[in-house]
Amino acid sequence: MDEAIKEIVIPFLRAKDFKGSYPNFRRENGDQLNLLVFQFSMYAPRFVVEISNCPANGYTTSWGTSLKPSECRVHYMAERLRIGSIKAKTDYWYKFEQMLIFGSVFKKRATELLDNWNEAEEWWKQNPFRAN
Repeated sequence: MDEAIKEIVIPFLRAKDFKGSYPNFRRENGDQLNLLVFQFSMYAPRFVVEISNCPANGYTTSWGTSLKPSECRVHYMAERLRIGSIKAKTDYWYKFEQMLIFGSVFKKRATELLDNWNEAEEWWKQNPFRAN
């Protein structure tokens, strides 16, 4: 799965001006950063892609740690979305345990993420960072 993400998704993210390294990415978008992270299940062959927003100049955590923009991560933010969840109307995981007769299940899941990309762009616009 890692190979398919690196071959298909990461070049797509770079073309969308995302910086960072796998699994954490960020994109400056006006006065906020669009954050994205890949997270794999420890129990099954599946992953989620979570997104969030934070201030473009960095973030101070609830316990007082000041983070530079390059240190900001999705898991520090209260408001998040798993890409695919709006379309599926439930918590969405990209499952890759089933092998396909034709083609690669890994490439299929990576491409599915790109198919769901508009959901992420709309969510980032509609959910600007709000301090707690």
